[in-house]
Parts: sequence; C-alpha cells; structure tokens
Amino acid sequence: TIAYTSGTQVDHYEIIRMLGHGGMNRVYLARDVSNQQEVVLKFPNDDLIGNIAVFERYKREAEIGNRLHHPHVQQLLNTDEKRSEEYLVVEYIKGQTLRAVLEEHAPNPLPIAEAIRITLQICDALAYCHEQGIFHRDIKPENIMIQEDGNIKIIDFGIALLEGARRVTWRGLSGTVGTPDYMSPEQLKGERGMAGSDIYAVGVMLYEMLCGRTPFEGENIFAIMNQHISQDPPSILLTNPQLSPALATVVMRAIRRDQDKRYQSMSNLLHDLRNLEEVKPVLYEPETQRLNHSVRTAITATLIIIAIFLLIGVLGFLAQFAHTVGH
Repeated sequence: TIAYTSGTQVDHYEIIRMLGHGGMNRVYLARDVSNQQEVVLKFPNDDLIGNIAVFERYKREAEIGNRLHHPHVQQLLNTDEKRSEEYLVVEYIKGQTLRAVLEEHAPNPLPIAEAIRITLQICDALAYCHEQGIFHRDIKPENIMIQEDGNIKIIDFGIALLEGARRVTWRGLSGTVGTPDYMSPEQLKGERGMAGSDIYAVGVMLYEMLCGRTPFEGENIFAIMNQHISQDPPSILLTNPQLSPALATVVMRAIRRDQDKRYQSMSNLLHDLRNLEEVKPVLYEPETQRLNHSVRTAITATLIIIAIFLLIGVLGFLAQFAHTVGH
C-alpha cells in the first residue's frame, strides 16, 4: 500500500496531507489543481481490492454517493472522470465532529436548543436518504460533522445499505456492522439494519447530547451490548429532569428496544421534534427481557467479529509501520 506524501500528484489532485489510515482505506486532503478546490481522496487499501466483499462495499459507497444530493450529506464529487487508480473524491468539510463537540462540553450536556437544532438537521438528511432507499447503519457522533457555520453534514456511507442490493459480508464473517454504543438491538442480533436502526442511533445521540452520556454504560463492550438487547434504556428524565415531558417522550420513543414501539419512519421523528408543542407526553415504562441461548450466541459471535476487526486493524497498522520504516 502506497502512502502518498505532501506534493504528490494523483491525476489532477495534489496531495496536501494524510487525514487518516484505517483497515479499509487511506484518506487524504488534496487540492484539485484545475480549480484549487480542497477535496478529500479516499483510496481503498491495496490488500483489500482483491477481496470481493470489501471491494463491493467500496463500489457501493460510490453508487450511494451518486444518488445523494442534500445540504446535510457529504457530497461525492467528479464521478464521471477517468482515473489512474481506484479512489473516491468527496467534499472537504471544514469543522469538527459532533464527538469533539461533546468532549468539549463533557461532562455537561449540550444546551437543549442546540441539541435539538443539530438533531433536526440529522433527521432531515436521513429522512431524505431513506426516501432514496439508503440506510446509513453507522450513525454516531464521529460521523456527524459540525461545519464552521454550525450546520451539520453526515459523512461515511461506507457500510450503508442500498435497498434491494445483495447482502455483502466482510470476508464472509457477518453482516453485523456499526458501533456498539449506537447500534440497535436488531443489528446486534445480526439482522440487517434499516430505517429503524438509524432512528435508534439518532435517538441515542440525542440522549447523549441532552445528558452528557449515552443511555447504557458498562465495563466492557459485552455489558453494553447486553443492555441494548435485553432492556429498554432508563428514562432520560432520571438523568436530566429539566427536559420537557414532550421532548423526553420523543427521545424515549426513538430508542425503544422493540422496533414496533419506535418511530416507524425518520420523517415521523423529524415531525415530532419540529413540533414538540403538539406531542402528547406519554408515561415511559421500560421493559426488560431475559436473554435466551440464541441471543447470547449472537452477542458472542458479534464480539468475536469486533475482536477480529480490531486485530486486523492493529496488524495492518504494524505492517504499514514496518513498511514505512523499511523505506
């Protein structure tokens, strides 16, 4: 895998610096020399191009990017040009992630009005995506960019689901994807995450913005996953009693364990959040569920998969480090 240095030119893009290097791709800030626009280049790691499942996901990200044109979604650029190698060109967003904003405020929550404003924009973007048959499946603060003007953009559709597309699993291991803190119970059971999973993730993020913590906390990933699958989260009013009953009702309806008790569309969640004065407060009654053998097996399998991903990431980093030192 080639690590490009500052000043290297790839087609009509001049590399400025590397932004990140993970197990799936290398990401660079670059300048389009034809118009001096700063862009982001995403190169799939060379050792993964030969993996059919991984490369299909990479190509699917390009297909999804071609379909999405929304002010709160990172834009795929220059899709019709010929290139000397495989890479994606995406919009460069100046700002910081929602994760960075949350950490700046920690351990305090965000102001209520700001949390609602951010979530409205996220919901608006995802409602649009869902109308196009596209489900993000990895909504988390790290994938929400807060621009310098305060508006948001959703990034990283690398594991998004395109409705009707064939299921792609990484190295044949599993279709379970996402980040455990924000993954829906159905995703943790190995099911395909769709609209309900994005709704759940948005609800968890809103809970975190309003409380300074996520609904479930534990000593390890297994403990957190166990809670997501086996029980409804504690009422948000127990952590932040200053919230209005209407807002609390909206948040808790978004993160019910049972999909049937959640919002049935992102548009419905967006409507209620925009019109809190019309929301009838509902007494929240959490439910718990004993884990049966099949669910425990699903959690164990997911943990193994996560461990494998981490191990592969570490080995990839060490290999890249050794290659860099050797040269």
